[in-house]
Amino acid sequence: MINSITEGEIAILKRKILTAILSSLLFALIFSVLGGFEVNRFFNLYFNLYFLNLMFVITYGVIASSFSDWLSRKVSKRTYTREITSFLFHCCFGAVLLVLGLGSAILFFIIDRLLGRVKIGWLSVIIALLIVVVVFIILINL
Repeated sequence: MINSITEGEIAILKRKILTAILSSLLFALIFSVLGGFEVNRFFNLYFNLYFLNLMFVITYGVIASSFSDWLSRKVSKRTYTREITSFLFHCCFGAVLLVLGLGSAILFFIIDRLLGRVKIGWLSVIIALLIVVVVFIILINL
């Protein structure tokens, strides 16, 4: 018998997708600024880094984060211990992709926890995804 998907699982999926988009934006901004600020070089590096990071985070990151949260719930019932365990799992899964993956995983964890305090609707997720797609199409045609 196939388990039905609960409302809570849908809410988590919406949060994880929005977290992937936002954490990739912040990740690309931080690492682009660290590379120096020349306008053309900055925007080229920023958008390339953003879309590359987004592809990894929207696939591997969302799955790894969901697994980390699930595993930490199995390991500990206490909230404080569960959050630390989840953070360490996020770091381990991010470290697979070396330093940039670790930085991205830490940002993902922080933003995911901040968004966990806010109710997120499908409209927010769809608008964020549409903005990403439209910007990508515009940049491809330049």
